[in-house]
Amino acid sequence: MQTEKNYDASSIRILSPDEYASKFFWAKAGDLATKYKKPEPWIRRGLEACERVHVPHDYFINRYLLNDKSVPRNPTVDLVFIEILKEDKRS
Repeated sequence: MQTEKNYDASSIRILSPDEYASKFFWAKAGDLATKYKKPEPWIRRGLEACERVHVPHDYFINRYLLNDKSVPRNPTVDLVFIEILKEDKRS
């Protein structure tokens, strides 16, 4: 037996800025672009690369936005970042 779920106004929840940034990496990219004055598409690709290989976003933020060279390079993230660039050019 299948039950239907009724949606009404009480089903809607407004997320805080921190909640939506943690839930949707593209929203986080916009916030970071504003904060660090970098191109949003570039940041989105970096965060997406982290997502695809299950690396925390902190890697991209620290290494590339904060320019912290003490954070070791992650060649897998870098390769996926390049692949995303290629995908974007094809579409």
